[in-house]
Amino acid sequence: MKVKTFYAALAVLAIALGSVTTAMADDITADVLTYDGKAKVVTAKGNVVIHANEGATITAADGEYHFEDRSAFLEGGVHYAKNQETLTADKLFLYNDKTARGIGSVYYHDDAENRTLKGDDVMYNSDTGFAKIEGNGYLESPDGSLAAPHIEGNLKQIKVVATGGVNLSSTLHNATGYGDQAVYTRTGRNGTDGRLVLQGNAWAVQNGNRFDGPELILMDKDKVVETKGRSTIVITNTGGSDNTAGSGSGQESAPTGPVTANTPIAGRPEYAGSSIETK
Repeated sequence: MKVKTFYAALAVLAIALGSVTTAMADDITADVLTYDGKAKVVTAKGNVVIHANEGATITAADGEYHFEDRSAFLEGGVHYAKNQETLTADKLFLYNDKTARGIGSVYYHDDAENRTLKGDDVMYNSDTGFAKIEGNGYLESPDGSLAAPHIEGNLKQIKVVATGGVNLSSTLHNATGYGDQAVYTRTGRNGTDGRLVLQGNAWAVQNGNRFDGPELILMDKDKVVETKGRSTIVITNTGGSDNTAGSGSGQESAPTGPVTANTPIAGRPEYAGSSIETK
């Protein structure tokens, strides 16, 4: 079917499917469109533009839309824009639970939350808050940034686990650091019990002072660094500051909240651990 815009079949299927709560395409435009009535799949080739309800616009070189489960796949210079969210990637998968998964040079930014995710394989659901980044992972928020080969967590809960060698920059703590693994937990966006744990060959530099040890803990409330195990502190800045630092036993612990390192990551879909099927 060589047409520029494919409205008729969409309208028929929308009536047949009835009301749905997931995002559904309002129209698909491309140089060449093919509709498989049995599989209920539209295949688009060349200059693809998809307008979805809820205001999303997606452009790509090629793609396909599955009416059966309201999922989509696009590839070739993919650009996704919705309200204050933008995403670019080589390939993009849209699942029926509103999870977006970009493959290849993925960049996602939410201007409303001032949050950026980057990586080779990025999965994110803005409704549930679940996020997963594989390969050259990078997560940035107003509090700071994390860079690691693997980052997974829930940005609403809040729990983020980074592994494979983690580099961090904390605006909140005026600190930079490293650990083989990092776990950050906080009870919701407005929680006061934020706690970042660096484990394995950990080090942190805060206000010019360096901490080395098997485990370092940075707590949001008091903006302190605690050490666990045999550790070293090199103090180069002894000037007065509201941001104090010291070893574990001499500091007041952050309040305990329901979100801890043992709390399961919320919103994790079953397919989050599976490899992507290459189209």
